[in-house]
Amino acid sequence: MQLKFSALDIESWASLSGDRNPIHFSREAALRMDVDDVVVHGMLVLLPIKHRMGRISVALPHTWTQFKALLKTPVLRDTTVALSTSDRHGCAHFKLLPEIGGSEHMIGSMRTVPASTWSPTASRFELQADKVELWLEQFHQGLGRGLDDWIALDALIFSDFICNYIDVVFDYLTPELLLVQRLSKLEDLSTHLVVQTSHQTTFCSSLRSFGELGTNIRYEIDNVNMIESPDKAIGTLDLGVYIRNCHVMTITIGLMVKKI
Repeated sequence: MQLKFSALDIESWASLSGDRNPIHFSREAALRMDVDDVVVHGMLVLLPIKHRMGRISVALPHTWTQFKALLKTPVLRDTTVALSTSDRHGCAHFKLLPEIGGSEHMIGSMRTVPASTWSPTASRFELQADKVELWLEQFHQGLGRGLDDWIALDALIFSDFICNYIDVVFDYLTPELLLVQRLSKLEDLSTHLVVQTSHQTTFCSSLRSFGELGTNIRYEIDNVNMIESPDKAIGTLDLGVYIRNCHVMTITIGLMVKKI
């Protein structure tokens, strides 16, 4: 299966997610990552991968499923990449490779897991019902056409976090890596580079369908763990997702923060 992402695709995802990190629009900014052209959003690349993995991975009713992806090297704009899948010991695996030679872009898997648990935290964020409705409509009419509910919910929560609460990560860093002032928009970040390194979604298998998510959705942030070196920090954080006060998903995001 071959995939390619255009400037229009990148703009469509940025419009949905609010992620206008300069590396996705400026070649000059992308050069800071030692790549030759504009970088495609990792979550945009993952949309068709999640869809494909959901079709080849079997899940029983009333179980939970876990999708895991390691983002190894960036996918560049207008570059063809190849998705290969396999099944080993009841676990579906994938690799995303350059069309011709080179290092892996992404690797990952999807499998049935025990039900995820979540302890409520103080950092609770309710999504406005009217905005959720508009976002889901835009998603399903565009990049998310025909995609399952878990993919839509994962993308929605990730987008809200990146757009509104990414600066929470900096609260866990030492003064050497702190921002001079609070971040209002990701594209305003000129002193640091923020890059996603991994993505894990553990979700109730009832979401493996295309239905009605509803708009009573909230999420919580917890388990922010960052390991620092002199000029950068790498780590993960968890987002616990609720629909109608029922925990249905845990998203674990891997991030790298680098001072430039």
